[in-house]
Amino acid sequence: MYSCFICILYLGKGIKCSIAIVGYLIEYSNETMEVSLMLKGKNALVTGSAKGIGREIALALAKSGANVGINDLVYDATSKEAIELIKPHDPSVSWHKADVGKTDDIDSMFDDFISKHGSIDILVNNAVTAIPKSFLEVKERDFDRVIDVGLKGYFFCAQRAANEMINSGTKGKIINISSVQAFRQWPNQLVYGAMKSAVTRMTYGIAWELSGHGINCNGIAPGYIDSRLLEQNKEAERGKTEWYVDETTPWIPNRRIGLPSDIANVVLFFSSDASDYINGQTLVADGGFLSGGTPNEFSNYQHPYTITRS
Repeated sequence: MYSCFICILYLGKGIKCSIAIVGYLIEYSNETMEVSLMLKGKNALVTGSAKGIGREIALALAKSGANVGINDLVYDATSKEAIELIKPHDPSVSWHKADVGKTDDIDSMFDDFISKHGSIDILVNNAVTAIPKSFLEVKERDFDRVIDVGLKGYFFCAQRAANEMINSGTKGKIINISSVQAFRQWPNQLVYGAMKSAVTRMTYGIAWELSGHGINCNGIAPGYIDSRLLEQNKEAERGKTEWYVDETTPWIPNRRIGLPSDIANVVLFFSSDASDYINGQTLVADGGFLSGGTPNEFSNYQHPYTITRS
């Protein structure tokens, strides 16, 4: 009885001690994340951000305290809407017209951004052009346009951002938006997929070359994303069966199409101090799409969140 009693006391103290340690770690972790995910005072430029995923990324950065630069080809009603959406969270939000497929435009965009914000801490390469044609139909101009915007543009935007960061002594973050098409072929998107594969490979190289300067470069590969939606529409749209469960969701284990906010949340992580030890990686955000399987295989799995047609 005595030894048993001591054992119980010992286990009791051990359990209490473990709980105390776990509690401390959880508390410490929460405090760390709360501080490190805030981007107050950081200057961020997001290419291709007048609408869709780019706009949601810019909005999320602004909500986290960053000073944001918006970029797109033209200043129109969509661009104005993006500025007005972000301005309540970032009164200093700036607009930068540029075709990132042209190096002269890239230089002008960065000159304008630096003149307005003083420096750059975060670059999100998001601008893209997709020309859906089969392999036998692609023309040279189609090929060149996709590569110019999505590969050459990413390269020279990252290069200019890196030079600015190095000159100002900034330990910055460069984030390249890739795609699951870098890893799996889509119909009529051979050039786009090849370009995204190159972006993923380029991310490794940029990270390797800039690591000595304290600059991180990572990528994100979105899966199916309904880029028409913004965060404030999410709950309302999720109730619509024709959007939430359609011909694509049977291929996605999570049983829903992604939202722009799903990608923006990953950008926030890669932009923050919380990701400092992650470099040269491309994170796939696809609801499990690339995990494999077919709709028939998924249908045999009793997913706890499966939604069926009414």
